[in-house]
Amino acid sequence: MGTVFRFPLLLTLVLCSFIEIAHGAPVNITVINSLPKVSPPLKLKCKTNVTYIDIGHPVNTGEVYIQNVKTNDLYFCNAMWGRYFAEFESFEPKRDAGHDQIIWKVEKDGFFLSYGKSTKWTKEVDWETD
Repeated sequence: MGTVFRFPLLLTLVLCSFIEIAHGAPVNITVINSLPKVSPPLKLKCKTNVTYIDIGHPVNTGEVYIQNVKTNDLYFCNAMWGRYFAEFESFEPKRDAGHDQIIWKVEKDGFFLSYGKSTKWTKEVDWETD
């Protein structure tokens, strides 16, 4: 009698695993505001091709913004800091594949990317002005 229930259970587990893979594994995107202490706050607005996320308040110097995503979609953010602005891909599936933590550090000379517990930072984006 036990074999009768094993197949449906196995099928259910396989289907759940397939759905997890199809929707993407959970990813944690962190944005660290490392701008100078006497700076205006960082304003972030992020979205995918499906959703728009306005974090609702500015990110002050030293603060951290964390966004949890579970998708294979491209996520990109618009950032404003005083008279400076930038757009960056906070999660890009091909670039970030295999990483469950994407960390962005925002500094006065641009946006730096790192993964997980790595101490290696790569400059990805510069600030722009009018």
